[in-house]
Amino acid sequence: MEHKASTKGSALVLLIIIAILAVSILYYETAPHIPILIGIMVAAVYGFKLKYQWHEMESDLVKGISNGIPAILILSLIGTLIGVWVLNGTVQTITYYGLQILSPATFLISTVIITAILAIMTGTSLGAMGTIGVSLMGVSYGMGVEPAITAGAIVSGAIFGDKLSPLSDTTNLAAAVAKTNIFEHIRHMLWTTIPALIISLIIFGLIGAFTHDGTATTGQIEEMLQVLQSEFPITLVTLLSPLVIIVLAIRRIKPIPALSLGLIVAALTTFLTVPGSTFGDIINAAHFGYEAETGHEAIDELLTLGGLEGMLFGVSLIIIALAFGGLIQGIGIAAALIEGIKRALRSRGNTIASTLASAFGVNVVTGEQYLSILLPAQMYEDSYRHHNLHPKNLSRTVEDGGTILHPLIPWGVIGAFVMTTLNVGMEYVFFVFLSLVTPFIALFYAYTGWTLTKLNEDKKDRNVDKNEDSTKNM
Repeated sequence: MEHKASTKGSALVLLIIIAILAVSILYYETAPHIPILIGIMVAAVYGFKLKYQWHEMESDLVKGISNGIPAILILSLIGTLIGVWVLNGTVQTITYYGLQILSPATFLISTVIITAILAIMTGTSLGAMGTIGVSLMGVSYGMGVEPAITAGAIVSGAIFGDKLSPLSDTTNLAAAVAKTNIFEHIRHMLWTTIPALIISLIIFGLIGAFTHDGTATTGQIEEMLQVLQSEFPITLVTLLSPLVIIVLAIRRIKPIPALSLGLIVAALTTFLTVPGSTFGDIINAAHFGYEAETGHEAIDELLTLGGLEGMLFGVSLIIIALAFGGLIQGIGIAAALIEGIKRALRSRGNTIASTLASAFGVNVVTGEQYLSILLPAQMYEDSYRHHNLHPKNLSRTVEDGGTILHPLIPWGVIGAFVMTTLNVGMEYVFFVFLSLVTPFIALFYAYTGWTLTKLNEDKKDRNVDKNEDSTKNM
């Protein structure tokens, strides 16, 4: 027998769970794992109240986890890959040349642009952050840039690139569920992403200009360059592995096989760059990561990273968060909350604002970016049609509130990935300016009507195009 969750009951459960998370994470500064597990228990109690059987809720938990298996495998592969990259000198080589080429004053701007270009080319924000992002973190240590700020720049660039890439899975998903063309969706996304990118670049530029100490930074860079050159193999051969991954991604090879082949290439180049290395050394670096012992504090901190074992924090967080999301969706809490919000819709602006809030809310509650697209898009489709809004407005809004805001959730898939891969704490979220700015731009458009396309306007445009084509053919 099916029992529907009520809006009031779901809201109460959500408030209890948010209170548990807030007190645990913000006040006691705990890791989010156990608070989310407690949240699962609270949600399960509500499920029992709704007369759900345990085997039904267990199935929801498992289903939620299954949605994140690809992300878990990617995170595990990147962990092993980074361990081997540090062993064979890939990270050191990119860091070495990056310190020579990039300017400290414009480093953050360069970081955003570099990661954005790679994400556009590959269609994956995770791939961009896990490859070039790790190396840019190394450069930031040498330049004395705060790691959390650098991570914010990396995430901002990666998310921007991912949203504008026709190869991105979430970009394609948003267009598909909103029932609009992928390229129309991307063009419509430019109205929010381009201004957000410009504002982000200005902020990062100001941070670089006002925090850059030329004399101190030059000395730090020179010292790091000397240590890197004397302690590690600095050779272009080490760049074969990241190059292979980038080429495969551009050719639309899925991330898991692309990373796997990149790992094989990295392992083979280790025998060339580190003479005397054994297969066991590579396996240990892939599993436990690399531990640097140069005596230089900054370099040792930077290069002690990677390995499958080092990814377990992120992997376990993703598993728990996705299980929680599966249960929240399965017993109807997410749908009940969105339905409650929909009842208050009276205008076009409120409809878009509610979509943004719902997408972000799904992110907060479930930590799952795919659900933050799917649920609001399905629930608000009729509302957009009622207000004569073209589906590409819906696809853009679920991206603005869903995938673009997803990195701000530390227990989400990307949040766990960033903290684990880039070795930073939750404070990075305060510097993901692209995500922080986008919803305000979207709200401005929502209430002014600027850039919003109506259904009848789109039909007129198509008729004009048809008439022009007919004239040309005459």
